[in-house]
Amino acid sequence: STDDTGTPGDDMTNRTRPTFILQNIDSDVINVTVSVTHNGTTTSFTATQGAGGWSFTPPAPWGDGDYTLTVTVEDRAGNTRPSTPLTVTVDTQIAIDHIELVNDSGVPGDNVTKHVRPQFQISVPDDVEKVLLSIDGGTTWVTAIKSSTVGIWDYTWPTDMPEGQHTLIVEVTDGAGNKMTGTLDFT
Repeated sequence: STDDTGTPGDDMTNRTRPTFILQNIDSDVINVTVSVTHNGTTTSFTATQGAGGWSFTPPAPWGDGDYTLTVTVEDRAGNTRPSTPLTVTVDTQIAIDHIELVNDSGVPGDNVTKHVRPQFQISVPDDVEKVLLSIDGGTTWVTAIKSSTVGIWDYTWPTDMPEGQHTLIVEVTDGAGNKMTGTLDFT
């Protein structure tokens, strides 16, 4: 798909109407059908032939989930041949489940700490591939460390922070390229 977002080649996209460039189609092909299977239902569509070759874009937006595409070509003699199936995942959702100041030393949950190097833990869905943190309004970003527990990312600030109110900005990115930002105020 030309709309493979996030990690190239992972067949994931956050586009609900991804465009597929159909390659290796012989010049004597007169008809190209794309069969799409989603949740046990298969629907067939006719691909479009343009100056650059054959392509397919779903006529209506797809919801989140897996879609298996099989391309069948027909030549002038009436011979048909299906392709190897390709499964594509549409993923338009992302979340930050929880941002926690781990070394909160005041009343539990008040986000007040006496520690000059605060430690944070971010809980996210397991498809999140990157967690970035900033305490200077987004000018400088650091990467959190993925823990051995699925969906948990940790970071301990490496330098002493001055006393006072701070805002931690958290930016998460999943495999489909979806991004979300959350914040945590702490003192």
